[in-house]
Amino acid sequence: MRDRAAGMCGGLDVGGTKIEATLFDAAQRPVRTVRRPTPMDGYDSLLAALIEEIAGLRLAAGDPALPVGLGIPGLVDPETGHAVTANLPATGHPLARDLMRASGGVIVVQNDCKCFALSEANGGSGAAHHGVFGLILGTGVGGGMCHGGRLVPGLNDLAGEVGHHALPAHLVAEFGLPLRTCGCGRIGCYETYVSGRGLAALCNVTTGRSAEAPEIVELAGRGDAEMDRVLGIWARLTGELLHAIQLHLDPECIVLGGGLSNIPGIQGLLSAALKRSALPGLREPAIYTPTFGDSSGARGAAILALQEIK
Repeated sequence: MRDRAAGMCGGLDVGGTKIEATLFDAAQRPVRTVRRPTPMDGYDSLLAALIEEIAGLRLAAGDPALPVGLGIPGLVDPETGHAVTANLPATGHPLARDLMRASGGVIVVQNDCKCFALSEANGGSGAAHHGVFGLILGTGVGGGMCHGGRLVPGLNDLAGEVGHHALPAHLVAEFGLPLRTCGCGRIGCYETYVSGRGLAALCNVTTGRSAEAPEIVELAGRGDAEMDRVLGIWARLTGELLHAIQLHLDPECIVLGGGLSNIPGIQGLLSAALKRSALPGLREPAIYTPTFGDSSGARGAAILALQEIK
């Protein structure tokens, strides 16, 4: 059985609305994907659903010891193994440990943004580079850093949580932006204006109009001058964030993910914004859109599990 399944791995992308469980072959190509709603009525219900999906992946692979990774919207304390997440009923629980006790084998749990980065660094848009930063611009803002196809660890596993850097004071002043409270509890984080929800808030505070991110992008593309200005301010802020990533981590490339990575011309828009922000004379990181898109979370989690046994 093990020989037949050699190199296969499983990945679960666990979000606040759905669990996506995917079996990958030895080349990390999807073989089978199952989706189900995420139980939100308590930790025991969530744990039971995850145990069931892990069993399904192992049955499909014909391997009771198939390595499985989970990407979650939150952090895992590397010392205690406890999860910290606002969108799952798992905070304070050792999710990976409980899953391994119930299911056996190698099971790892990691932040979904870091799983995205790992996927794109291994066979994805960043595959040709040693230093790859994956930046999610979606409901929230976060990321992960990879060197040589492996995630960069840290004391608290925080490397890549760039959405919680403070906004640049000169742009806050230039555009008259009120500081907003972030979901993390801090005031004035990048996430409050650079995420998808942040873009909607930026539109409201600069124009007085209410519009969600996709509508802002669409109207700007149709020639709406106000929405084009909103998108320009967003790009200025995001360009400063890219420069902060460059100053802190100096990656060879940045791979964009999340809903805002689908903005038409996003690579050119943010490359120009980074040039405007960057220190003179620096070589700029290449900016890419993702190869694997929405499937990168599960794929990266599966790759992480596979790396645990190598």
